[in-house]
Amino acid sequence: MRRFRRWCWTALALAFLGASWFWDILHPFIKSIVDLIPLEGLKRAIADFMARLPPYPTLVVFLIPLIILEPGKLVAFWLFAKRQWLPGIVTYIGTDVLKLAVVSFLFKTNRDKLLSIGWFARLYIWLLRVHDWAREQIEPLKAAIRMALQEAGLTRTRGGFLRKAAALWRHARRGGFSEV
Repeated sequence: MRRFRRWCWTALALAFLGASWFWDILHPFIKSIVDLIPLEGLKRAIADFMARLPPYPTLVVFLIPLIILEPGKLVAFWLFAKRQWLPGIVTYIGTDVLKLAVVSFLFKTNRDKLLSIGWFARLYIWLLRVHDWAREQIEPLKAAIRMALQEAGLTRTRGGFLRKAAALWRHARRGGFSEV
């Protein structure tokens, strides 16, 4: 039972870090999208409008991108139902990236004001702690993966993805990750 709980916590940590990693990868891309928007006047007007709002109405403004852009996912699912895979994927990803770009801009503009809300600041700090906890949880797994790849003679520069995946599969089949 203890090993099962450990694997469940590791899976949860990996899911959390996966989302965090995805954000870390997309953040520069999303920032460049926000920076490409040639409407500096509009961005300034939004920032000025948001600066005049108290903290709680500022929080409500975050629902606007959700309300406006979430129907784009319905369009994507409709395209999936019509077996239009590529347009569906592009619509789904485009909607999510645009929503993240807008929310990122709003959060960057209003971070201090939002952190003045007590429960929001506690939630933000808690999420940062969960992020650190997740990194600690997967550290033994990362060390075991590095060791398995070293034993197989596959370092960062040697071997492609498939060779590394096959080596990790062989290591796992021999019970090599049971101590993690």
